Amino acid sequence: MAKPIIVDEVQVLRFFESGPIEKAEVVFNIVSEKMRERLQAANRDDDRTATLRLPRKRTGSSGQKASGVESTEPSPEV
Repeated sequence: MAKPIIVDEVQVLRFFESGPIEKAEVVFNIVSEKMRERLQAANRDDDRTATLRLPRKRTGSSGQKASGVESTEPSPEV
């Protein structure tokens, strides 16, 4: 008879269900910290790529958005 193949995920779940609670707690804390680091790194990467993808707003010399047509009106003075 063929030996059933147990995937890694199932073995991990069985460890947390039936393993010694002290070891399971230590492993859980380590995995939790590593996942937190990965999520933070992924969020930083997403933030960087998002800012690179945003188109830059083009401004004219007066600081207003350029529309390709120059305004003939004088700029308001403060």
